[in-house]
Amino acid sequence: MNLHTEGADGNATVTVPTEIALNLKVANEDSSERYDASARNLVAEKPVLAYILKSTLVEYAGYSVQEIAARFIEGIPEVREIAVHQDHPDRGNASKYKPDGTMSGEDKVEGISTVEKSQRDGAIYYDIRFIAMIPQSGELVDIFVNVEIENNDTPGYPITKRGLYYGSRMLSSQRGTVFKDQEYGKIKRSVSIWICEDAADYRSDTINEYHITEECMRGDFHEAKENYDLITVVILRLGKYGEQSEDDAIRLLSKMFSMERSYEEKISALSDEFKIQVTKEISKEVLNVCNLSTGVYNKGYNSGYDSGISDGEKKGEIKKARETAYELADMGLPIEKIAKAVKFSVSEINKWIEERLATL
Repeated sequence: MNLHTEGADGNATVTVPTEIALNLKVANEDSSERYDASARNLVAEKPVLAYILKSTLVEYAGYSVQEIAARFIEGIPEVREIAVHQDHPDRGNASKYKPDGTMSGEDKVEGISTVEKSQRDGAIYYDIRFIAMIPQSGELVDIFVNVEIENNDTPGYPITKRGLYYGSRMLSSQRGTVFKDQEYGKIKRSVSIWICEDAADYRSDTINEYHITEECMRGDFHEAKENYDLITVVILRLGKYGEQSEDDAIRLLSKMFSMERSYEEKISALSDEFKIQVTKEISKEVLNVCNLSTGVYNKGYNSGYDSGISDGEKKGEIKKARETAYELADMGLPIEKIAKAVKFSVSEINKWIEERLATL
């Protein structure tokens, strides 16, 4: 059995055996997983985490990224399977601050894809999770930090809700380790940070924070903020304007994940612009991201056998798919069924619809 694709004029342009098309699809999926792994490894470097913390938490506003990497990221990852191995010893690397102001790329927070398991909630896999310290009331206190990397900000559900769920799980998981019985005063704050590589243009280069606030409904009594503001969710959206951002973290992440920049350009940016010492590990992961993001992981157009179609024909097919998606959406068809009908991802359909709504 063969698969046929047609050009814009209706004439067949390429015929691919089904087995080859399926093999290409599997290869694309494998490359996507390897890209995600390399992206997580890069973000898990302490210097990169320091840029993210400085941009997302006000407590670090008065500190340099070098200080944050050296002093405030404890570098002790959580055990990979917390519910099963709650008594597993912590492991991590101490951050090294160099006199010349550079940060060692060897300073990586290990424990990527750490996992929490409970019989009730199933399994939840964290991209990156670590303990950091923040200045609070004249002393340093520990917080649990989780960093997630998403291809885009429309995965088919509100990222804010998933972030709040992750934050809640980091709170509840402290029972039996951080506190026991009625020792609720020992609960540590949890912070869930979400990095969205792609976003609609009007959401590009933005940072949104969600946290708990107090509202006095009667009287003028105020509880100490550290007793209730225990879950923070922050969403960084990179997108089209990320590389020109005035925010250092967004600019750094955008350049690292850029599909247009070469390996040499990315290494130069890390070293010269962001003062990060490029180790062999960092170099390898940057190279992986460059290789795996070009022509392998296709944003939305993942047919696996479109290499014989010209750019003009491809754009025409995408335009036709968008128009069909709009029509089906107007008819009230669920996003999942629209995605299946036009053979694009759910996230891509969501992105099209949001961009359309923004122009109305």
